[in-house]
Amino acid sequence: MVRFACVLPLVALALSSGPAHADRDPCPPAGTVAVRDDGSRWVFLGQDDVDAGICLVRVGEQTRRLLFGIWTPIGPDMDEARTALARLFAGGPGTTVTIREHVMTDSWQEVWERGGDEMVPLASGARRAVRLERRMRLHGPTGFTAHVSYWMDAETGVVLKAQHRHIDGMRLPYRDVVMTRLDRRG
Repeated sequence: MVRFACVLPLVALALSSGPAHADRDPCPPAGTVAVRDDGSRWVFLGQDDVDAGICLVRVGEQTRRLLFGIWTPIGPDMDEARTALARLFAGGPGTTVTIREHVMTDSWQEVWERGGDEMVPLASGARRAVRLERRMRLHGPTGFTAHVSYWMDAETGVVLKAQHRHIDGMRLPYRDVVMTRLDRRG
């Protein structure tokens, strides 16, 4: 509990400025709908009332809990991931954060870097997006290295595109994400 109490003020400060820009909340606005290239609809329901930075997203019949609407950390230490990503989003281009976890016999490390703004074309019109780079490495018996690039809508925080690149070791069941439409009206 002491650890959470020390982390909470830092998270609250970072969350108050919003993940991508100071004028928005940590989660995409409730009612925002993104349509993926496979036809699936991602309906953003807003932030979890009791878990700061956790965004609720309905995809089909399933509701997902994604940190800042992007990702669910693999290990048990959500606080470290929450604090690191809040710092990443509050910073400008070139901001880098590292997240480390120890899970069973494996050591997990992620290095995230915030890039600049880029335009991402959608069927519903081009959107300005913040590029994020994520380098993952799992050391241990089931190790791997992978790299993911994200393009997060600068206005809403919705991931418009993600490209996964397997470097070596175990292959993760990820596939690239391409949103074709974004509608804030639901």
